[in-house]
Amino acid sequence: MQNSLQGDEKSKNKRVKEKLKFFFKETFRPHTKEEYAEVFTRGLGDNCSENIARKLPWLYIRVFALNVILFAIIAFAFRLARYTADYQTAILTGGLLFNVPLFILAFELYPKRDLSLLKLCAALLIGGVISTVIITLGYEYIYSTVNEPNVWISTLWVGFWEEFIKGAVAIAAIFILGKKNPFYCFLIGFAVGTGYSFTEDLGYIYSLSRSYGTGWLVLTSVGRGLSCVCSHAPWTAMICWAFAKFKKPFINFRFYGIVIAMMALHYFADVPFFDDNLNILRGVTVGWAIEAGVVAAIFIAVFFALKSCFKELYFEGKPEIYQPEPITISARISHTANLTAVLCAVVLSVFAFAGCCIKTGEKAITEKVDDVPSLIDRIQDGLPLYANWEREYDKDSDDYTRYFVEGQLAGATQRETDGDCNYFYVYAFEDGQPILENIAVKVKGVKGLHYVHLIQVFEDAYFDWFNYPRYTAVPDIPDEEEAPPEVEEPDITEPEPTEPEEPSEPKKPILEFSYFYMNNSLSIGYDRENKEIFLWTGKTEFEGLGSIIALSTLAGATLIGGSAAFITLKIKARRNKDA
Repeated sequence: MQNSLQGDEKSKNKRVKEKLKFFFKETFRPHTKEEYAEVFTRGLGDNCSENIARKLPWLYIRVFALNVILFAIIAFAFRLARYTADYQTAILTGGLLFNVPLFILAFELYPKRDLSLLKLCAALLIGGVISTVIITLGYEYIYSTVNEPNVWISTLWVGFWEEFIKGAVAIAAIFILGKKNPFYCFLIGFAVGTGYSFTEDLGYIYSLSRSYGTGWLVLTSVGRGLSCVCSHAPWTAMICWAFAKFKKPFINFRFYGIVIAMMALHYFADVPFFDDNLNILRGVTVGWAIEAGVVAAIFIAVFFALKSCFKELYFEGKPEIYQPEPITISARISHTANLTAVLCAVVLSVFAFAGCCIKTGEKAITEKVDDVPSLIDRIQDGLPLYANWEREYDKDSDDYTRYFVEGQLAGATQRETDGDCNYFYVYAFEDGQPILENIAVKVKGVKGLHYVHLIQVFEDAYFDWFNYPRYTAVPDIPDEEEAPPEVEEPDITEPEPTEPEEPSEPKKPILEFSYFYMNNSLSIGYDRENKEIFLWTGKTEFEGLGSIIALSTLAGATLIGGSAAFITLKIKARRNKDA
């Protein structure tokens, strides 16, 4: 009995291996023009018959390879030339990178022939745009009125609102198309979810690449593309599958259970666990564990939802899987040459992605500063200059310059002479009180008037004040032509007594010093991460030369090897054809 069970298990494993081998073989075998036409006309006219032999998915992998190559070319061109048109095109192709191949794979897996790719593309475009518009309007005019600062609650709103709108739009599309079988509705939801995922990905790619550079153009495109496998598209697809699977879905608790489950998956995919210092293993946060759980959950849900439909693809039922005619040895070798060329191009694309991500070019050389007085002496070229921020306005002294607003003194500059140095103290007046805004110095024998720099470092901010008011001293003055403000009627009701608010103490900087910028070849900065001052020396060095050499060597070897293999195989195919 035990031997019999073991034999059945081995036989089952063998069948699974054979099916996977056949699936892989069907994906990469050569396909004719007629087969391309069949995919694009499936579900239209005479190409709706269920008696036509089914074809296993194969187009998706070709579209994916094409997307990778095109995106690599455009992103690398933008990395080299920084041309705006390349940037915009790279964002578009980055959004299409994974979304379109996954969408085509879902369509090719559908075993029936009552749905055309044209209809599904219309659902993607129209449903995706409508979902995006309604969702963004909801964020602007509904959720903005709540103004909820708690990120955990705001994330809950995101999960509810986006899945509700995408599901509603997809269900409306199902009613319009008039068909209601589970896999058909799954595909409609998948299309609408893909459309919304595409528009959202474009926003992320644009904003992150604008902020962090070309590397993030590639990283965000790949990261957001990979997430589409287990995010918007399958979430919306599962809602539509449940809508078709359960009878009278709007009064069926199982339908609402699936909807709530997809909203929950969306919520857990977005919750900010990554911001918390909650490590369960070294380098692994709770956020990564939850993300893995979300991915596993949606894969399991999709598998069990479409299990019966997938079985139809593997010889269980009629018609049988399409069996292509045997091809000649020459054609087989030629196809191998084509596959080699595509594989070589994909590998070169990966190297191009790496080239977009690594830091290369001229880098400023910096020096760590430990002694602030010696730094000030160096930046001031050894001149004993000082900035007296405690100096009070001298009413008895003649002002060097002054200006008035509506007859009132609004600003004044006073000069102090100290040896070869003339200091100019710039004051602004607020409610008649002088406030020192800036300091400048003129040194005999040194060209130019040099303003003071004030470095202020707080726990959460760093400021380098230069030639700008340290304080907001002069209030806004309305134009004379403006009408006087309307006087409101006095409120005769006595206000309830309130406790006066205690004035908050101003934050004190953890580091503060001033200097006059005399040495034009040096500049000061502050590294908040390491909490240290550094000095730009004005010198540069080339960064990333080793990475460029390594990538260029690998790319060159790949190109030479791939080209040699392609040419050799093509020659061999021609000889076999001639023979």
